[in-house]
Amino acid sequence: MKLPFILLVLCVTAPSAWGWSNHTVGSYLALQALPALREAPQVEVEPLEQFLAQQYPAVAQLLDEQEQFARQHFAQYPTRPDDLKLPAEPGDNLQHAFLTALRINPQIHLAMVIQPLPGRDLPEREHLKANQVMVEQTLSPWNRQRFIHVLTGEKLPPLAVLASAADEPDYGHDINLFSDNPGEVGGRYGFGPQPFGDSRFQYSSQAPFHMGFFHESPVVYAAAGFLQRSWPHWRAYQYMGLARLAFATGHSYWGYRFLGWGLHHIQDLTQPYHAKPLPGAGLASLLLMEGKALAGFDSDKHAAIQRVATRHMEVEKYQAAWLRRLLKAGEPHPMIAAYARLGEDADYPPYSVDYLREVVSAQAVAESAAFDEAIEQWLATAPATTDFSASNQVSREDYDHPQLNRQLLQLLGHFGAHSRIYVRAGLAP
Repeated sequence: MKLPFILLVLCVTAPSAWGWSNHTVGSYLALQALPALREAPQVEVEPLEQFLAQQYPAVAQLLDEQEQFARQHFAQYPTRPDDLKLPAEPGDNLQHAFLTALRINPQIHLAMVIQPLPGRDLPEREHLKANQVMVEQTLSPWNRQRFIHVLTGEKLPPLAVLASAADEPDYGHDINLFSDNPGEVGGRYGFGPQPFGDSRFQYSSQAPFHMGFFHESPVVYAAAGFLQRSWPHWRAYQYMGLARLAFATGHSYWGYRFLGWGLHHIQDLTQPYHAKPLPGAGLASLLLMEGKALAGFDSDKHAAIQRVATRHMEVEKYQAAWLRRLLKAGEPHPMIAAYARLGEDADYPPYSVDYLREVVSAQAVAESAAFDEAIEQWLATAPATTDFSASNQVSREDYDHPQLNRQLLQLLGHFGAHSRIYVRAGLAP
């Protein structure tokens, strides 16, 4: 079981490295009731260079401590090359040095923007285009998002900063970081070749930082060991440490923004297709499928690839379109309530560095088969889930699919609970 099986899993993970479409909307809904955010004073916008210049020794020490911890704690962690370490004295380009020390894409824009909730736009404000906010532009899902430009020194509600930042890692943070990717940094960062993803898709190179297959069978890992080379839990750890440092040193704007970056990776792993490469397929069926492919009958394999790709994308379109419709209507609804279901928070252990892997990912894997089955039943009868049909008429989707909706409301409840647990940990003294 060599290359064919590997290609199967590789292709299945490719279609979409973003989970739950817009993280900002979900973060507003999940976090708006937290007293620590609701009662916090507004924060002053500041450039990243200002935070780095004022806290350079502390930032350098933190990144070195995080590197030593990561080498000891995270399995399959690729050691940071020594030449990426922040130098003892700051140079002329603080931002570039910081981003390369973190091993994220140094070409990201880090635009000063916030996103409002749908239906709550702010009048007479400058809006930036998507290509001014993210490294590369694709047709979805960002074309419909609104990016309100904010200015240095402006005061903003903490929730707006945090929720807006939760979407940012999809704007290019983790694009082209591998040695076989285009660009200059992949050969420097030490991650080696891209372990999975599909080069046909513009954003596929970020997948190993936004997906984590932590709970596969030893047989699967023996055949496809590259599945263990993913690091969303490491990103969540990095950004949590930076957020705590920023809060402790009086740079609350960057505290909330870093916390939002880490929150993104927690939220991604609540999506079962980010935690399980082939939801609904047991080990026996995988082995049978691969045996048939090796014998020259590979139709089942290609069908599996297409099936998972379609279900992943279609269910996110369904959920996002439904949520936009609900927010526009402005009426109470179980989906909106699911994000803010505070009673679920007490069901989980306190946050730790292993929380994403041991709690969030494990839960998503456990629910992946039922989610996949519900999507299968829905797709057998559902109309197109885009907002407009080929005739440019509003889709007739009525969102009346009880089995799928139950699964979605449950998963979005997990999204909300894990978001709050991560944020509370970041805000704790």
